[in-house]
Amino acid sequence: MVQLGCGSNIPLISFITSNKKKRLLVVNGYIYNLNKSTAKVNYWVCEEKMCWTGIHLNLNDEFVKHTANSHTHLAIPERREIRQLMTKVKERVTKETTAIGQIYNEELSRTNLSRGALANAHTARVANSGLNRTRRQITPTLPLSMNFDIPSIYKETSNGERFLLADRIQRVNGEIGQRMVLYATDEQLRLLFDCSHILMDGTFDSCPPHFDQIYSIHGIRNGQNFLCVLALLTGRFAAIYKDLFMILTQHANRLGLHFSPSQITTDFEPAMISAVADEFPNARHIGCYYHFVQSIHRQVQSLGLSNLYRDDINIRSNARKLMALPLVPLNKIERAFEEVVQTAPDPRCTLIRYFRGYWMTKMKISMWHVSDLNIRTNNMVEGWNHRFNRCVAKYHPNVWHTLDCFKREEVLFEQQVLKMLTGEEKKRDKKTINLQARIDTLSSLFEHNQINLSDLLDGLSLLVGVKK
Repeated sequence: MVQLGCGSNIPLISFITSNKKKRLLVVNGYIYNLNKSTAKVNYWVCEEKMCWTGIHLNLNDEFVKHTANSHTHLAIPERREIRQLMTKVKERVTKETTAIGQIYNEELSRTNLSRGALANAHTARVANSGLNRTRRQITPTLPLSMNFDIPSIYKETSNGERFLLADRIQRVNGEIGQRMVLYATDEQLRLLFDCSHILMDGTFDSCPPHFDQIYSIHGIRNGQNFLCVLALLTGRFAAIYKDLFMILTQHANRLGLHFSPSQITTDFEPAMISAVADEFPNARHIGCYYHFVQSIHRQVQSLGLSNLYRDDINIRSNARKLMALPLVPLNKIERAFEEVVQTAPDPRCTLIRYFRGYWMTKMKISMWHVSDLNIRTNNMVEGWNHRFNRCVAKYHPNVWHTLDCFKREEVLFEQQVLKMLTGEEKKRDKKTINLQARIDTLSSLFEHNQINLSDLLDGLSLLVGVKK
């Protein structure tokens, strides 16, 4: 609503929007329709059919004069209040994918209607039908398969810049077998290609139908995590991830840059491990330490050891020493593992056999060794996943809702970059700082031969696997 007016004899005027998206003039509680326009004057007339009271405004919406006629009816201010409410609701309905009933009730509570207006306003259930029509007029048809065109509105950022990076379709016997849709601005790409450390992960619950996951790639700059690429993927195969990296490499060449991170953090997904090894052979690929610890927790549960872990301090200590092994220097891990085996209540126990068979044999130790790293987990990306899922607020939403959320994430990226450029630093969690300091102290004591390997492993085991 726009309000105008100055001087004691000039009425305060404002504008609202009709159901047909036309401007309505409001003066002293009366509502006017635009009757006609000339080169200099807009002629407004009362919206009541049998009332010909009018107001003249110039082309800048400045008051010129009243007509001589008086209104044949009393003002109904409640009508104006309700129309203002509906204007706000419709604006949000056409710009958001939030449930219509939720939007209506939120605006109803914010608008602070008079008692008369509140009594005459529709309930959300009654208003829903007309508002649904309003939304359908501007919302593309929901796709029934992977075979759909992306409208222009979902190819650009909120300020009109190119956002859709690639839409790769692979057909099998004429039908779409795989599809990859990538989103990133050039600013996001430049930041990504300038980062030596990148983090990647997928999220599934907020992924739209016909796709398998939303995959995000983040760059670390000044200790902060920046979202750089969002992708809708139809599978979790090494070939898909390699195609993703190939597309990004092509755009790095387009920008005159290189996509060659020296450090990559992901979970322990075999397909991603294979893709990274092929596409980034010189990069150090680290599996998330949090995922490592969680895998041992899951094994404790699946092997039926939960009660023993809870009640037997020796078994609990032994399991936590396994969790602490990645924090031991790389050249000491095998020896430290043998010490865990020797001190285990039962060296042949299923948990020890699992660890030896998988983490010491199938998985490269360098993949889960993190003692020399400041960022040991993918928790920054996991945190983004949780926040994004809350933003989506739906389980497997339609693709347009997902892409609307992608566009909001790009705005947040812009804000984060600007805050970094203006000197704002991200506050680190005090508990994390304290935990890191204690790990660093133990590592320093071991390095200077003030404690032995058994002491180091014992101390680290008391810090891991425990929520602070």
